[in-house]
This record gives sequence, structure tokens and C-alpha cells, in this order.
Amino acid sequence: MAELLPYDSPASAWAESIAGVAGPNGVDTRWDGEVMVRDGDRMPSVTTSESGMNGAQYYLFVLREHLDAIQQDAAQLTAEQRQERWDTLVEATGYVASQATGLLTPLADFHPVVQADADLNGGLADVWTQERLQHVWQSSDSAGLMSPADVPQPHFDYHGRGPAADATRDVLTEIARQNDAEPTYVDTCEDLIRMKPDYRWATLVGKLPGGDKLTRDERVVLGDRLRTQFKSAVDARNPGSGTPESPATVATRKLAAAVRLTTEGRPGPAGDRAADLAKDPALRSPTPGRTPDSGGASAQPRPSGVRAVLRSLRPGRGSGGRH
Repeated sequence: MAELLPYDSPASAWAESIAGVAGPNGVDTRWDGEVMVRDGDRMPSVTTSESGMNGAQYYLFVLREHLDAIQQDAAQLTAEQRQERWDTLVEATGYVASQATGLLTPLADFHPVVQADADLNGGLADVWTQERLQHVWQSSDSAGLMSPADVPQPHFDYHGRGPAADATRDVLTEIARQNDAEPTYVDTCEDLIRMKPDYRWATLVGKLPGGDKLTRDERVVLGDRLRTQFKSAVDARNPGSGTPESPATVATRKLAAAVRLTTEGRPGPAGDRAADLAKDPALRSPTPGRTPDSGGASAQPRPSGVRAVLRSLRPGRGSGGRH
């Protein structure tokens, strides 16, 4: 059972402050401004009927126990009770931040949104929240509810809303490992959250080594494979999450092998562009023994910038950017 939280209540203002700092900047939210209170379900599902992905606007949930902790007078609490309140407030902050982050994604190009897309959206929102929870706390009204100095163990932990978060983290971790890089969870999540959900699968494929050599159709086909395997991992609750043998990790590793097999021997986009420039008559040196003024002379080379352009096309440029 759920009931609407009064718009002018302190708890509603608290939720709005979290929504204001959740997720990537510069993205329009589909939150309708309302907050619903419900009594149970600590791990709400991200089914398409509840994720808000298949509606132009949606509301946020706050749990009754979260609301009670927000409204609690901490003056008379014991040290153990203060720690318990702290843990509940941190969970409440993550709970609302993840929902608000998930509502920053644009609508998919098809309706209703299929379950795998809803799961990935919820997973991206949870992973972003896990990585940025302390920032959200400090930048929202949560910071005024309780000080870390008031409790023995001020952890900022949010476990997410189920196996979708674990599977999403495993996919992003394995993509980074395939690139011999450290995962950049926040940047990658923000990039994907800004994107329409049905575009994300092909984008993830493109992030694998050699993914830039795939044709658009190949990325789409392999992206559909990733969607299917991701859904299977979530349905199985992704056992062994965080290990090299979790279903989501194994699926991503096999996908990377498929990308390598498909693109083996192909030049990359940078190599193609450099080859095109090399064939450009305007870039060729004059034929030896002729002057630029002679009748059959080759065109003069462009006086500047050419080497810089070619250098910019060398493989590996920008490897320190987002993944």
C-alpha cells in the first residue's frame, strides 16, 4: 500500500534535494515531483511496470521505515540506536538517489520497454549511486539529518535493488578488464544514462577492444546477444557476482572474443582515415626533378597541419578518456 507524501513536508523537500544532485548533470528528469510512501519491499523490483521507463513521468518511492528515521528525534538515542538510524538514513538516501538517477534516462524508441532494458537502467542507476553515495549525502538535505561524527561506523553503503545492479557492475568491470584499464563506473554510467535504453547494448559492444571496427549492424546484432545474456544472468540472480565466473562476466568475456573474431585483420577507423589522407593528391610531395611551376608538376602539399592530423589519427590516442 502506498500513500502520497505531502508536497510541503520536510521529507518531500529532502527527497527533492536528493533528486537535484542525483545522476549526470544537464539531463532532464521524468520525475513528476511526487513522492509515494510504502510500507514494505526494501528491494523494489525494476520491472517495467515500476521502473518508470515506459512513462513520460513517474514518481519516487520512500519506505515507511526510511521516513520514520528522517523524522526521528536523535537527542535521546543510545550509541547503538544512533548507528542504526545512520544506516537507515544512508540506505534511504541511496534508495531515492537511485530511483531519481534512473528517471534521467530518455524514453526508449519502442514501447513497452522490455525487461532487460529496465534491468540495465536500474543497474546503471544503482552502480552510479553506489559510487557517488557520499557525494549525494553531502550535497543534499541528508547532510543536515545526522553527522558522521555521531556514530561509531559512518559507512556509505548502498547494495542496490537486486541482481541487476550486480550484473551491470560485472559487465562494466569485464569491459574495462578487456581493455586493460581500470573501471570508470561513474563516467560510463553517466554516458549510458544519457542514452536511450535501446541504444545502450550496441554502445557497450563498441567499448570492447576492436568494437570500433564493427559495422553498425554488427554492433546491433552483438548488442542483442548481450541483452539476452544479461537477462539470463539477472533471472538467475547472477550467482558469483564479483568473480570472473559470474554469468554476466562470462557473457561479456565471450562477447569480447566474438568481437575479436569478427574484426580480426580489419583496419580500425583511424587506419582507414589515414589511408584516405595518404591517397589525397593534395598531400603528395612534388615529383622529384620537377618544380611546382613546371607543366606536369604534382600539386603542392598543404603547408601546415597535415602531420598534426595524421598524429591525431594514430591508434591509442585518447586512451586515457572515458571507458
